[in-house]
Parts: sequence; structure tokens; C-alpha cells
Amino acid sequence: MNRITTNNFKQFFAVHISGLLMLFILTFSSTVTAQDDGNLVNDLLKTANILNETLLEITALSDEEENAIGEELDKQISQDLRFTRERKFNIKKIFKNLLQYVERTRINYNYKIIRTDEVNAYAIAGGSMYINTGILDFLDDEDEIAFVIAHEISHNEKRHCIKRVQYAVLASSFDPSFGEIVQVAYGMYSMPFSKYDEFEADENGVMLMLKAGYKKSGAVSFFEKLEKLEKEYGADQRDALNDFISSHPTARERRDRVINLY
Repeated sequence: MNRITTNNFKQFFAVHISGLLMLFILTFSSTVTAQDDGNLVNDLLKTANILNETLLEITALSDEEENAIGEELDKQISQDLRFTRERKFNIKKIFKNLLQYVERTRINYNYKIIRTDEVNAYAIAGGSMYINTGILDFLDDEDEIAFVIAHEISHNEKRHCIKRVQYAVLASSFDPSFGEIVQVAYGMYSMPFSKYDEFEADENGVMLMLKAGYKKSGAVSFFEKLEKLEKEYGADQRDALNDFISSHPTARERRDRVINLY
């Protein structure tokens, strides 16, 4: 695959949808008054979100393209990592149990254990997941690590990883080659997810772990432990790549949401 295979029609349509979105925002924002700004702005944001999702769907990369990007991206990331064997938990069994319930069955889900003390795990486009020994040592039972793995799987189930690449490609003024897309992905993989992406991955992660026979209490206890660790790290000291130690949303916010799920 030498060039992105999204055809010219998709690109043409995407550009025009972007234009329509901007026109919509400018037109409606000019009509907002102090009296009706609340409802109108809410409607505007909802409509803008629908158009945005439509744009992403129209320009979506195929699963095969995403897998190819992920494979090359993994090669680059792996050059700077130290791998080790599983310890403490049977990650292979947990991973296999959870994968029975994924919807994106053509994604090449896989994992690697990284030798580092940092309490973290993260995923990239194409299904690769990196689990630090630090988070394995930090946790006590199988339900907790099952949630962590389910959460990372969910970032790909919900297309969070590849959408960031799509945004960057759409923002470019040229038709990028495959190698250029991989470089875009490499430049973005360490960026933190949005608050809403994290909430969505938490929710889908809990659903996956429940389907696979794990207990939601593992997710709750994970965030309780994380809340204590968050205070030790401090907002200024956290690594941008860390998918869990975060100032926003906080571990407490995420725990409270998880408690009320399902």
C-alpha cells in the first residue's frame, strides 16, 4: 500500500462537509442572543458533533489499512522499549477471554509486556497494546488487570486511536503516502486521549470484562488505588503518554462513573 486508498470522492466530500460545518457554526453563532444562547449553542454543538462523526466515517481507513499502519508504528515504538515475559497474572488467558467479545474482529489485537516501573498501559492504532510491569506489580487481582486490558482494547474498539490519525491527515494539505501516515501516527501516539474518550473506554471496558466473566469491582478498586497514586504523582509530574495517571478526568471521576455502570 503506497498511498492512502481513500478515493478522491471521499476527499472531495470531506472537504465540502468541513466547509459546511464551518458555515453552519458561523451562521448560527451570529444569531445567538443572551436569551436563547443556551439551547441554541447546545443544538449547535450536537449538530457539529454529528457532522464531525459523519466526516470521520466518510474518510475512515479500512481495517486492513489501520492494521498496516499499526504494524509499522509498532516497529518504530518497539525500538525504544525493553520487553519481558508475563508475570504475576496470566495475561494471555485474560486477553483471550476479552477478545471473544470484541466487535472489530478484523483488527490485529495483540499485546507486549514492557519492563518499566511506570504504572501504565497504552494502545495504538491497529490493536497493539503495551502493558508495563509497573502496572502488573501495582495491581492485586485478576479483575483489576482485566479492566485495564479491556479499557485499552476499547480505545481501538471505539476507534479513538485511528481517529486521531484521521484528523491529522484531513488537516494536511496533501495526499500523504503510507509512510507519511505512519509518521503522523508516530507523532501522535503519545498524546493523551480526551476526557470523553477515556470515559467511553472505561464504559466499554467494563462491558467487555463483564461479558468475559470478570467482576466490575475490579474496575472500582483499580481507580481507588489509582486515586492514591495520582496524589503521589501530582498533575505536573505525570507523563503525557500515561493513560491512567491524569489530572483530567481524575481517578475519582472515573471511579464514580464506573460504579453507576450496568
